Amino acid sequence: MHSLKINVEDNVYSHLKFFLDGLSNKGIEVVEDKIVEKNSKETKYLFNTIAIDTSNYKFDREEANAR
Repeated sequence: MHSLKINVEDNVYSHLKFFLDGLSNKGIEVVEDKIVEKNSKETKYLFNTIAIDTSNYKFDREEANAR
């Protein structure tokens, strides 16, 4: 068994739902069907970044290869 989670636009949803309803009910179970707002927290992915100052660091390939 496989689990598949996808986000679809509103115009594609009706076609996809029609297709899934036409398949064998023994093979497919809709576990969750919910509407997600475009600006909700579920559609935003936040990445925290940090800056590392490497201007005074000398990169030595030989030393790195020795590790």
